[in-house]
Amino acid sequence: MNIKEFTARAAEEVLEYLPDDLRERVSVEETEVMKVNDQILHGLAFHRGDEPAPTFYLDDLFKLFQDGACIGDLLRGMAEAYTESYATADFGTGACPEADSGVPFPVEIPDLSYRNVIRKVGVRLLGKDFNNQFLKIVPFRDVGNGYALIADAQIGASDGGVFSTVITNKMAEEYAYDMDVIFDRALDNAWRTNAAVFMPAEEVMSGGDWPEGEASCWLLTTNRPRCGAAALFYPGTQTMIADVLDEDYFAIPSSLHEFIIVRAGVVGDPAHLCRLVREANRTIVCPEDLLSDNLLYYSKSTGALSLVLPEEDDADFAG
Repeated sequence: MNIKEFTARAAEEVLEYLPDDLRERVSVEETEVMKVNDQILHGLAFHRGDEPAPTFYLDDLFKLFQDGACIGDLLRGMAEAYTESYATADFGTGACPEADSGVPFPVEIPDLSYRNVIRKVGVRLLGKDFNNQFLKIVPFRDVGNGYALIADAQIGASDGGVFSTVITNKMAEEYAYDMDVIFDRALDNAWRTNAAVFMPAEEVMSGGDWPEGEASCWLLTTNRPRCGAAALFYPGTQTMIADVLDEDYFAIPSSLHEFIIVRAGVVGDPAHLCRLVREANRTIVCPEDLLSDNLLYYSKSTGALSLVLPEEDDADFAG
């Protein structure tokens, strides 16, 4: 059984596990959702009248099924989660966005009005080559060298947690977002809302204390390291790194969550570094965590970030 067959079976059987009174009022629809790095998530949308339909993703459940879990137990758990969350739901009105919290989607729909979203919005960094399809459905800001920023709405939930969702073209249109203002505000507030963290390989130094020393390899991420690679494009970060190192540097796209920063003086063959990045992306980094194949170089004298081009004979790593 593949994921599509598992999803179809789940759609047919999950209603059996709902209470009788709820089963009669709910319908289930199979859905596929495009995510970062053109990853497709498979889910079930639970419809009840005109109310927004929460989506429960099945990909993790399918992995449990492949590992031997009983599909009946998995569907019973999903039905119970939906029933419990529905009992306290405050659906509100408007579009039901796709949250990034996995399974299940929180039924309570947050306030996604422009006035509310712009107060706490962040950014994530993506590699354009790995997101040909995804970037068709989300607003983005091109930051050069094959990279783009997308906007991340971070809204407080009633349970004290944080609801986080990528802003899509559909959301931007429905709620009349001014995306230029949203991106500007997100970058202006980046250091305050999710500060960059720059640490040598052998130390952990974060917050506003920028380290000094002769370490050759450093890690750049954020206080909340999920999607921390965006820190390289926070205002002033690139210059600050050069000031700490007091020389040029390479920025290696380790994953969506961090860059590895290497002093230029210790890199003898940049083309070899390009090969290592590409090989790691195809053999080590999880598909959902891929950032880019594009190795970057920062010049302290010019203050410019540029793309390091691989040698022509590295074409075997492309794709």
